[in-house]
Amino acid sequence: MKLKFVRRGIFVAALVALFLIPAPKNVAAEEKTFVLLNKKEIADKKDINCLVNVAAEIRKQGNKERSIKIVSTEDVKFNNKLLDKVFVKTEGGQALVYAEPADGSDWIGKVSERAVVKITEHGEDWSMIKSGNVTGYVKTGNLIVGSAAIEQAKQVLTNVYPQKDIYTLSDKEINEAFPFGETKEEEAIRVAAEEEVQRAAREAMRIQKSAELVSYAKQFIGNPYVYGGTSLTRGTDCSGFVKGVYRHFGVSLPRTSSAMRRVGYRVSVQDMQPGDIVCYEGHVGIYAGNGKIVNAIDERKGIGMSNAYYKPIITVRRIF
Repeated sequence: MKLKFVRRGIFVAALVALFLIPAPKNVAAEEKTFVLLNKKEIADKKDINCLVNVAAEIRKQGNKERSIKIVSTEDVKFNNKLLDKVFVKTEGGQALVYAEPADGSDWIGKVSERAVVKITEHGEDWSMIKSGNVTGYVKTGNLIVGSAAIEQAKQVLTNVYPQKDIYTLSDKEINEAFPFGETKEEEAIRVAAEEEVQRAAREAMRIQKSAELVSYAKQFIGNPYVYGGTSLTRGTDCSGFVKGVYRHFGVSLPRTSSAMRRVGYRVSVQDMQPGDIVCYEGHVGIYAGNGKIVNAIDERKGIGMSNAYYKPIITVRRIF
């Protein structure tokens, strides 16, 4: 029985030796790749590109075989598209690129874990790389090359195109999936632009919320003024009115008009916007725009609209 298995092993080895055919020369230099064809498929004379083949990637160290990995010819062809991808190991998703090949050197740019780099000068300890407008040094040991880089590139493509089979991606789609590094100056410009976008978004939300608050306040116009009252429908005074309107939007305000002079943050009268609290001596209202405030005026007029400048404004307070 043992002899039978030995003979079978010799036969299989002979077949492998017979049908190992060198792959195209554009495979990575550190990898020797072969395509193993099925004997029947060769006999059928099918187009080699249509065959379901396997490839044995054989790495050698000296004269001693190190490892053998079996992959499909589809993998080999796809891997060839990713041979130029080189990455840098990152911490927290980014790696610094330094001006000089020395510890303590100033950093001049960053590369992300997805960014591809080109090695322009390879050194034992430090290597010079280029990625976009970033040209500088990284530790040579932090470079990701060869098969490890190909696997990382595939992972990037999978993350960027989760709904697609990465083997069907066009060259354009593949290249667009990998960003380049960013100089310190480019980062500063990007961060400033992102902060401006966020600021604009917050301001738009504030304006919308303030408009909703003014609209809510106006629906009580015509309701009665009651000194010491807090009901927006049955009667309230000026500070009770402002407190009640803001309470509807989840904001707790003090009860008196004088105490409201310290809430939120101060804005100038010139920068007054709808929703701001306008404080006077002994009175308070909500700015409604167009030089008007909505407020609980007095027992005769009840809740209504008034000229915002009917008497000197002590302070304008912004809550949102």
